[in-house]
Amino acid sequence: MKAIASRDNAAFKAMARLVANGGERRRRGASVLDGAHLLAAFLDSGRKPEAVMVSRAGLADPEVARLVERSRPATVTLLADALFDALSTVQSPTGVIAEVRTPAGATVPDDAALVLALDDIQDPGNVGTLLRSAAAAGAGHVLLSARCAFAWSPKVLRAAMGAHFALNIVEGADLVEFLARYRGTSIALAGRGGKSLYELDLRGPAAFIVGNEGGGVSEAVLGAASASARIPLASGVESLNAGSAGSIALFEAVRQRAGKAGNHR
Repeated sequence: MKAIASRDNAAFKAMARLVANGGERRRRGASVLDGAHLLAAFLDSGRKPEAVMVSRAGLADPEVARLVERSRPATVTLLADALFDALSTVQSPTGVIAEVRTPAGATVPDDAALVLALDDIQDPGNVGTLLRSAAAAGAGHVLLSARCAFAWSPKVLRAAMGAHFALNIVEGADLVEFLARYRGTSIALAGRGGKSLYELDLRGPAAFIVGNEGGGVSEAVLGAASASARIPLASGVESLNAGSAGSIALFEAVRQRAGKAGNHR
């Protein structure tokens, strides 16, 4: 294990560029996992990181020390605590940060049982919340249109709390093309109009589409969906947060499928 204490170290500068620059992460096909929980979720998925940096205080924590050991044969670098704190972007660093290869999305099957599609969701917190809800609901696949927030940004990774590694995440997806070939029911969530979500039969294969925070689902995607649905709200309430709306829809499908044999992937 190599120890460094200078910001001029090449490995430190390379990791700092990854942390700070989304373009650098895309160019290198890499993501940054800042914190023990994210690294544990990544390792639990059967993957190994490319490189790990750990602070002296972090290495003294038995949990972090075990994660570092599990990460081998990745390169492990020991950082002075002050140097690690300068690298980390979280308020309370756990003392470990890892560079990983960004998993590539796979084609979503035409008959996938539960799918979430995000149409230009731009807030990283909403994207992370929706990924976390999709994983919890057993939706194995999430498609993101080209103008969505980058799924593998540090903010989205933190909001999703490790859900990324339980999902097939397809970025830059052509949602209209997917909906045209999807053999299940595709439901665009709309603030007004359409049937109540609770009137729909969601026991068969279903894909939910959640639209942009301001403009909702685009006209092209809305036209390609099988149906539109609204979530009934109390009088005087105009709309729900995108993350909340998508989560409610996913778990209404889970509720309707309760007791049904098989999983939802």
